[in-house]
Amino acid sequence: MAPQDLKNDRDFLHQEFLRDAKVIDLERGYVSASSFNLRMKPSILAAAARLIAHEFKNEKIDIIHGIPHSGNYLATAVALALDNPTLRLHSSRKDQNVPTTWKDIFRAELRSFTTSNSGMSVFSGINLSFVLPGDRILIVDDVCATGETGVGIIEGLLKRGVHIAGFAVLFDKVFQGGLEEVKKLGIKVYSCIHVREIGKHDSVVITP
Repeated sequence: MAPQDLKNDRDFLHQEFLRDAKVIDLERGYVSASSFNLRMKPSILAAAARLIAHEFKNEKIDIIHGIPHSGNYLATAVALALDNPTLRLHSSRKDQNVPTTWKDIFRAELRSFTTSNSGMSVFSGINLSFVLPGDRILIVDDVCATGETGVGIIEGLLKRGVHIAGFAVLFDKVFQGGLEEVKKLGIKVYSCIHVREIGKHDSVVITP
């Protein structure tokens, strides 16, 4: 993609995020943009997918793994943007109802900041049946807050002997440090939007 095209996608995402962002709980750091994770717009997915695909185009990715639920939509969009017919899609589940057909899964109780009440743990199952040692995996999610879910899933996949090519999200909350926690594992990270601060009256500051 041309630099101007990348800038246009970035500017579009920034404008859409700032238009839609709501500060739900200032004390706990909750900020939501429904068109980015609850009622996702295809135009937002397409723009983000182009940016992520450009960032990881040279990583020889075999699998894109979406973290539920919105990460699964993003994973599909990124796979289409990479335009590689050999790519495969995987996903995890944030509930106890893991299908009986999942014969080989990584099971862990992972704390999900954005879906929990007072930090309760939620279940996340990763289907590893078709993951082979040496596979190169890109993990995608809608948002990264504290990074605990991402780190847990990455650690589960690493136990399988795969290579994590990167971790990409629609937006991260810089003040909660989640991407930095993922980076400590030696993983390349990318965020389309960096939320630096939130305040009263839906005040949201992002990195230009």
